[in-house]
Amino acid sequence: MNLLTRYILRQNLFLLLLVCGIGLGIYVFIDLFDRLDNFLEAGVGLSSVGAYFLYRTPFILAQIFPAVFLIALMVQMGLMLRSRELLALEACSVSPGAVAKSVIWYALALCVAQLFFSEALGVSGHRAAERIWNEEVRDRQIEKRQLSDLWFREGNRIVHMGSVTPAAGRGLELTVHVLEDDDAGSIREIIRAQEFTSAPEGWLLSGVTRTLPATFEVQKAAQMELDLRTDVSSFLIVDPKTRLESLPLLQLGAEIKRLRDSGSNIERLQTAWHMKLAYAGSVLVMALIALAVVSFFGSLFVIIPLGLVATFCYYGLFVLCASAGEKGLVPPVLAAWAANAFFTAVAGGWLLRGRSFHLG
Repeated sequence: MNLLTRYILRQNLFLLLLVCGIGLGIYVFIDLFDRLDNFLEAGVGLSSVGAYFLYRTPFILAQIFPAVFLIALMVQMGLMLRSRELLALEACSVSPGAVAKSVIWYALALCVAQLFFSEALGVSGHRAAERIWNEEVRDRQIEKRQLSDLWFREGNRIVHMGSVTPAAGRGLELTVHVLEDDDAGSIREIIRAQEFTSAPEGWLLSGVTRTLPATFEVQKAAQMELDLRTDVSSFLIVDPKTRLESLPLLQLGAEIKRLRDSGSNIERLQTAWHMKLAYAGSVLVMALIALAVVSFFGSLFVIIPLGLVATFCYYGLFVLCASAGEKGLVPPVLAAWAANAFFTAVAGGWLLRGRSFHLG
């Protein structure tokens, strides 16, 4: 690590910690007042409120870090520009490209740190905070949570559950479409059950009606065993109301593979998986935006507002593309990385011109 990189790193870390503290304080302050009525209504003690925000802190930091890094870098570069440090560097034959290279390597290291921090502390902290919120505030304990209108496929069976309590392994209004073995799409049998119970060794159905489309025969039985092996507790992970950012990257990848094998729609989960990587990469995008803005404008009072506007535009495009990917309108990879690719092309293209920072 050369002297220039160490200088940029040391100065930026100080500003990064300062802006992080300010951003975290504002976020917690707003979140506290937004949820204060819920805490008071539930009669939650101060210890639970403190634990909730303590657990949420890593997740909040992971979410605001790209924007915080952009602000810290812009302030740093603006101060260096104002004090003529960048001009002095060029006078000593240190090109703008050398300064940009040091910042980019630093940003790449922060991308990796952002990913590991969000996956290690952010995910576990978010889960703990959600548990406090659901169980102590919302009183939505996991054992009582019910899901409705769920579909999955196992082998040649397409299964629909009207409602299910995944933790208890029980549900109502089960419909199983059994397809022919030739995979031609023909339905061999339709099984309906008023109630069902799932277990590792198989499912037990109650109030069963079996319909054979080929012969129009209808059979009824009080109970029936079905050799389904799907664990309904896993549907707590893919509950449409579950926040996908609360799932770790590896677990989300395993669920995508399992659901792909069962024939389920996985565009939403695939988009979320790529978004985790793309959001970590947004730190590098913010560095490029900061460098491009500083090379275009020379005033600190213009650099920071313009950088904030660029950040809002980036997040707007990121969310818009992510929504399109979750709905299957665009491929998940394109949806997650489109904002990064666009802003990298614009900011990187401007930097390749080699414009001197002090001429902004």
